[in-house]
Amino acid sequence: MYYKEPTKETPLISFNSDKGVLLIDGDCLSESPESFFNEISSWINNYSKNPSNKTTLTINLGGINISSSKFLLNIIYQLEALHKNSFSVNIRWVYKNGEDGNYELGKDYDEMVSIPFEFIETVENFVSNI
Repeated sequence: MYYKEPTKETPLISFNSDKGVLLIDGDCLSESPESFFNEISSWINNYSKNPSNKTTLTINLGGINISSSKFLLNIIYQLEALHKNSFSVNIRWVYKNGEDGNYELGKDYDEMVSIPFEFIETVENFVSNI
C-alpha cells in the first residue's frame, strides 16, 4: 500500500499493490513536483517487480500544470513497460464535462502509449442541474 493525503498542490495517492488498484485524485499544481512524483515513480518501480495480474490506474484530476503533467506522463510510461511485458494494464481517465483541457490531456496521453484508456465523463454539480 502507498497512501498520501491530498494538499492544495498535490493529489490524493492511493495505491493498493495486492489488488493492482492505483488512484491519483485531485490537483497537481506544485511548481516543483519532482520529489512528490519521484516517490510515486519509485513505488511503481518496486511494484513492477511483482505486479498484480491486472493493474488499473484511475486518474481524476482537478487541475494540472505543465511541470506536473510531464511527471504524470512518466508514470504512465512506467506502467506501459508492464503492459509491454504482457501484464493487463488499463487507465481510467475521469474528466468533468465542459473541461476540455483535462479531456484533451488524457487523449494526448492515450495517443502516446499502447495502454488502453477508458474515458469517464462526470457531470459537475449534477444535482443542481436537475
